[in-house]
Amino acid sequence: MAQTSNASSSSPERGWRARAGLLVLLVLVAAACTPRNAVVGGIPSPDASTEGRVLGWSTQFAAEEGLWEQTAPLPGATIAFGVANAAVGDDAVVELRLPGVPGAGPDTDPGPDVATQIATRRLLRFGMFRTRVSFASCAPTEEVASAVFAFFNDGNDANGNGIADNSEIDLQVLCGTPTFVVLTCWSDFERATATSPEKFIKRSHAVDMSTGDIYDTISDTGNAFAKTSTGIDLVYPGFPDPNGFYEVGFDWQPSSVRFFIVNDGREITLWTLSDSKLIPQVPLQLMLNLWHPTEHWLPARSPANYPGSDAVLRADWAEYWQP
Repeated sequence: MAQTSNASSSSPERGWRARAGLLVLLVLVAAACTPRNAVVGGIPSPDASTEGRVLGWSTQFAAEEGLWEQTAPLPGATIAFGVANAAVGDDAVVELRLPGVPGAGPDTDPGPDVATQIATRRLLRFGMFRTRVSFASCAPTEEVASAVFAFFNDGNDANGNGIADNSEIDLQVLCGTPTFVVLTCWSDFERATATSPEKFIKRSHAVDMSTGDIYDTISDTGNAFAKTSTGIDLVYPGFPDPNGFYEVGFDWQPSSVRFFIVNDGREITLWTLSDSKLIPQVPLQLMLNLWHPTEHWLPARSPANYPGSDAVLRADWAEYWQP
């Protein structure tokens, strides 16, 4: 999450919910970023997946460039652009840091309300979002979600189903169980209150990149997963290397969302969702964030501690391709 696909008490991207109404205005005033040319080791040249599309913007994160809102509410949380990193072609990344607390338990600073996060100032409708990231690391007893996602929630219920609309597309890697990539599309979400439980409509799909095992949520209104199949072509040996960078993203169209990862130059589809009721139809912010879920989600739900050491999500570049 941004809105985490499975944290019942912490559905990602809620920290900005209070400001969501202002986002509509931002789309009217934000300026577009001038696309950059690809460099060796930097943003790749167009390939088959981008054929026929127009590059809306791209960044190599050497500077903020007027593209990003920044949120780092916890003491010690930081966001830094242009940080030197020898593993990337232009020696510059953005670093998002969630501060560690030695000995902290599951209930320390949980949820996306206190995420370290960057979000595009522009709202965008349909297209392909690609980025190259290095996911955060933590101990197996801890949990931090590294999220690449898109989101909008203004509290309204335009679809009239009695739950506030929550348009969201998530790709997340959780460092306590890091071989799993968790993918989610949301249509609705409301927090629990004193008189009402949490309510949501979403679907999640997870891939264990070490085995190719595939898990899906049993219900659109629940968080429980069940193993549904195995895809040998999805196995990615060594994923994720704590010091490695991975190109990931999603292609969001009016009738589908396709999530992907690039392995050895080959784009691998992780999941395509074509259920119309779960495909966002309104403009969304594109985001990266880092936050603490109170539980491991897979392969089975169990308590997870807040990280004892700083968790850091790094991004080498990002780009948005218009349909």
